[in-house]
Amino acid sequence: MRIMSILKKTGLFTLMLVAVISLSSCKEEVGAGPEGHMQSSVSVRVEQPEQRVVTEWDEFTGRFQAVQRVELRARVSGYLDEIKFEDGRIVQKDDVLFVIDPRPFQIAMKSAKARFELANKEFKRAKMLRSSKAISEEDYDQRLQEHSITQALLDEAKLNLEFTEVKAPFTGRISRNRVDVGSLISGGASATLLTTLVTTSPIELYFEGSEGDLLHYLRTRKKTEDGRSETHPVFAKLQDEDTFVHEGKINFLDNELAFDTGTIQVRAIFDNETDILRPGLFARLRIAINDPVAVLLVPANVIGTEQTRKYIYTLDQDNKAVRTYVKLGSLTEDGLRIIKSGLTTENWVVVGGLHMVRPGVEILPIKVVDAGQE
Repeated sequence: MRIMSILKKTGLFTLMLVAVISLSSCKEEVGAGPEGHMQSSVSVRVEQPEQRVVTEWDEFTGRFQAVQRVELRARVSGYLDEIKFEDGRIVQKDDVLFVIDPRPFQIAMKSAKARFELANKEFKRAKMLRSSKAISEEDYDQRLQEHSITQALLDEAKLNLEFTEVKAPFTGRISRNRVDVGSLISGGASATLLTTLVTTSPIELYFEGSEGDLLHYLRTRKKTEDGRSETHPVFAKLQDEDTFVHEGKINFLDNELAFDTGTIQVRAIFDNETDILRPGLFARLRIAINDPVAVLLVPANVIGTEQTRKYIYTLDQDNKAVRTYVKLGSLTEDGLRIIKSGLTTENWVVVGGLHMVRPGVEILPIKVVDAGQE
């Protein structure tokens, strides 16, 4: 009995000891340090929104296109005699680019000229005879008709001879020749493609705008004194450029939106004196959507998402974290996000340690004060 009593006391003691240890462990867990999940407060960096005068931009992607582009084709058939340009060079308006063997056309013109001269003599003789009533009206009409027909045939022969020289219709950059000397060239409806020619400056940039973009433009466009819309400036950059260094202006807005995509085609025109803008190049372009205005800015990485709403953690009067729902504007070049509404200059925004912040958590703020706000 004594042994049983001792065992009972020992077991009771053991149970009490385990309970004390467990309770101690729980207390340590509740009061966990910085790595615990039940902290009553966290220390994070906070700062007030930056206020700055900025211009907001809409950005688009477009492709450059020559103002004029033409496929040069032969108007007459024959063998190619000469190529009188260097591939890829600038050519001037009316420069001779290709020469088709002119000899058959020279012969045809001489023949047409001879027939015309004969018909012209007979027509002049008929006019003299008509005045003396020595020729019938029917014969006179026939001579007149022959004169007109041979005149037209001579004009056609001259034109065909002229077409043996393929000339540049405007100044621009020419492509490579698509045919070689000695090749048989077809003219007319199935004319052979010889090369292409494009203008270089100015150059146009085509892009697509949304229905919202169109409505904003129509509602905010400015009018000149004569009632016309002012040209809207645009800025573009190429793939290897960091800034929008090319300035142009909108010069065309299509007359309707595409029914399948809901977009509208827009065209801007750029000077291209440096000749770096080439047809077919892609470009990013931006258009100002408002005049310069004072706005609030926060780092883009402090913005959270709750379904379709955007929020920022700010401090309330008790230094507790609260979700402040905001309306966002565009992103600036230095990585700050414009806040259109929901925030004031007096708010303190949580900018560091966001992974530790939840609504209602007490914040021990480490205030970061911008030099311009002191």
